[in-house]
Amino acid sequence: MIKKLLILVLGILVASCSQFSNSPTSKAWHNLNAKYNASIDAKDYYDYAIHKIDSSQIEDYSRTLPILHKIDSNHTVISKAELDEVIRLTSLVAERHSNSKHLDKAYLTLGKARVFKEDFYNAIEVFKYLNSNHKNEEYRDAGLIWLMRAYMENDEFNKAEAVAQEISQLNLSKANKADFYQIKGAYHQRKGETALAAVFLEEALKHMKKSTKKARGHFIAGQLFKELGKGSLARENWKKVVKNKPTYELEFNSGIALLLQASDLGANANASFAKMLEDRKNTDLKDKIYFKMAEAKAESGNYREAIKDFSTSVALAEDRNQKANAYLQIAEIYYGPLANYSSAAVYYDSTLQHMSRTFPNYEAVEDKSKSLTRFVSYQKVLRTEDSLQQLAQMNPLALEDKIEQMIKAEQAKEKRLSEEAAALKKEEENRAVSGNNRNTNSDGWLFYNQVRLTRARTEFIRKWGNRPLEDNWRRKEKEAGSISFKLEKGIVGVDDIEEDPGEIKRKEEEKRMAELETQKQAMISKIPTTPQQMAISRRKQEEAYYQLGKIYRLQFNEIENSKRTFAKLLSDFPNSQYEQEVLYFMALMAEDKNTNQWKSTLIEKYPFSGYARQLKRGEIEVTADTESNAARAYEDLYADYKKQNYQQALKKAETALYDYTGTSIEDKIAMLRIMLLAKTGNNNSYRIALMDFIRSYPSSNLKPRVSEMLAALTKK
Repeated sequence: MIKKLLILVLGILVASCSQFSNSPTSKAWHNLNAKYNASIDAKDYYDYAIHKIDSSQIEDYSRTLPILHKIDSNHTVISKAELDEVIRLTSLVAERHSNSKHLDKAYLTLGKARVFKEDFYNAIEVFKYLNSNHKNEEYRDAGLIWLMRAYMENDEFNKAEAVAQEISQLNLSKANKADFYQIKGAYHQRKGETALAAVFLEEALKHMKKSTKKARGHFIAGQLFKELGKGSLARENWKKVVKNKPTYELEFNSGIALLLQASDLGANANASFAKMLEDRKNTDLKDKIYFKMAEAKAESGNYREAIKDFSTSVALAEDRNQKANAYLQIAEIYYGPLANYSSAAVYYDSTLQHMSRTFPNYEAVEDKSKSLTRFVSYQKVLRTEDSLQQLAQMNPLALEDKIEQMIKAEQAKEKRLSEEAAALKKEEENRAVSGNNRNTNSDGWLFYNQVRLTRARTEFIRKWGNRPLEDNWRRKEKEAGSISFKLEKGIVGVDDIEEDPGEIKRKEEEKRMAELETQKQAMISKIPTTPQQMAISRRKQEEAYYQLGKIYRLQFNEIENSKRTFAKLLSDFPNSQYEQEVLYFMALMAEDKNTNQWKSTLIEKYPFSGYARQLKRGEIEVTADTESNAARAYEDLYADYKKQNYQQALKKAETALYDYTGTSIEDKIAMLRIMLLAKTGNNNSYRIALMDFIRSYPSSNLKPRVSEMLAALTKK
């Protein structure tokens, strides 16, 4: 009887502890288990995961920092194990303790963990469920805030904005306000809306507790206000960095930012930078100090000195990204203010060698580097072919003297550049060593200073060679008593036979003359002496002018330089194969659209070209009548084609193609013209028409067929 009673009581207790029961006993049981068996551990794992992610972030202080780093699973993978455990533990609360008061918190943490795992779809579903089935409004609000972030991280900005509108109507707690305004600021920053980003970030900072996170926020607010030209607000935020538990790097960079904002960037700034370099705390930050010194000099127009300081930053930096930033700044100076494209190309290439592919502007830098490399190569073609054509006009005797002068001038230039490069490299090394040794007592023992020791050994090897450690190491011949042992050629006690200095000089002169003659013959062989060779040389120039004009217009956006280059092409190469396209570019760049001579010339000379139709397309309005007339014209053309009236149909097709530009059947008329050109045997016009079709109608259903026709023609 007692046993049955115990079983009955136990059954009642078990039933009362069901997660679907609302009894006080059940709730107490599940609250206890949810809290101590899942919630606390999940929070600890989540906090540690975020700490690991934040600690591994490398901040690029040369640019405006992101308010929130974009979530990337390649980066957050460092916390995969912790995030997986968060998901497991929070899922237990939902599965086993659904009547617990910790359920809302578990769903929120679960959604956040999924966001950091870049599992946005499931994270969004969790936050939506929390919004619909919440018990606590604060967790509901937090879920909506993180729903907005999930949409933002998934690049669904319209949905993120819609959620933000809904959140703005809620009465948020202080913590939720801080999170909402911070995410809203990050949202506007990613959209390039700097002013709104600064406003929302500043609002978020009002609700944050004193912390490193708040210090970072003030630093970014300063950067944003600087971008907006609001120096006083920028300084105000940078000053607040030190009051909010900053890392040393944050404090250091805010100090430099305040220094650069000072009204006087002359001697006082230089003295401040020198003081920073002497501070032992900044030993690992000297590359960044030189970088900021260079930025200050560049802003004041002292570009040569800026380049030197950026070069020193490169020499001191151990971080590849820092090297890339310094190289990029040098490249930008050569590209912009100095307009030295050949040097810019070299430094952009160096930038790419050190820049991580994850950099936000990597693709832009890569594109600019490729454009500059092509630009410099085409400039070299122009100079080379121009020189060769001038040499071709000279008489043989004058030509030989001229070539010899050119070779000697080139050798002198190479020697000068080599010496300048060596001097610059030595200066950079000296500045780097000086920067590293600034805190070292110059009177200290050499062997306690590894940098000075390495430098001294390198200098010794340069002067004496890599000699073994032994007695009389300075002497070429080692003496024992009064006997000199000669090891050369196995002879003992016999002096070397010294060669006559005059003979040495004669042989060196013969070698120099032979090398000069070889170089002369090599250059003479490149001179275009026949009509065919001259035509090839001019063809290279034509191609170079065409490519340079396009690079100026499309990559560099230098309209005037593009105009001058294209005008030179049209004047020096009448009836160029690129004339249609060049006229099109010139028509687009013309300032006066009403008296556009380039457009008139293009339409007059090439009325049936795709470029002429493209210009016309922007000026006409296609009506239903126009479409109807085009359809009738096409039927008429096709009837002539079927009757084999090819010549008559071709003339009609060319007229119709121009008259009905912009209609829905324009591509069909162009296709029929191609078929008529094939029937009339005009192979050159046929090839041009095929290429023009592919360029003019990239989305046409007929394009694959045209591509096949062009491929078949190319194989012939």
